[in-house]
Amino acid sequence: MDKHLRRCPECRAELGRLREGHRLAQRLSALPNGEAPSAPSFAGLESRGASRRGGGWFWERWFDVLTMPRVVPVLAAIVVLQLALLLITNHSILTQGRGAAPKPAALDISRFRTVSIADLSTNTLPHVVTEGYVRDVRIDQEEQTLHFILTQHPDGPGPFVVCEIMGSWGFAVPREGSRVRVYGVARYDGQAGRNWHELNPVLDIAVLKR
Repeated sequence: MDKHLRRCPECRAELGRLREGHRLAQRLSALPNGEAPSAPSFAGLESRGASRRGGGWFWERWFDVLTMPRVVPVLAAIVVLQLALLLITNHSILTQGRGAAPKPAALDISRFRTVSIADLSTNTLPHVVTEGYVRDVRIDQEEQTLHFILTQHPDGPGPFVVCEIMGSWGFAVPREGSRVRVYGVARYDGQAGRNWHELNPVLDIAVLKR
């Protein structure tokens, strides 16, 4: 609206007339009962109005502009448009289920240290990438997570790590026996009956040729 007013002399002139009339009308005092109306002293009104110009006058003028009948629908349309853009840009976050985590837009593989499954017990860095063979794929319906075991050897025995995918990140469920490369956050689960190393959450999976 401000840009339009700078470009359009007709609208500026009309706005000035409306604003001046509104300002002068606000300065008119109520007539006492029985008193005949008389012509107001516009010079006096103008002088009183000029004495009030300042910070408060600036905001009063803008309020007059924003409450004009032609301006209100424009402002309402701007608010609706901003709300629509907010909903669109946050749709993926608003529609995620409980416990779901947003998938990163791009994975910076330079942050990940390559560690074999057998060496996870001595690893001290949080972000690691490891390779192995998939077995025991299962879905936890209550937590909305997918778990599978990654073994260092294709026949199963030996070192392993438990991998957990949180929420729905669009990962394809790895097939039993497939060889994959997994990027994730290294953890140790010391709960009773567990005591194993994890990649939780898994941040990316790449299927490899056997």
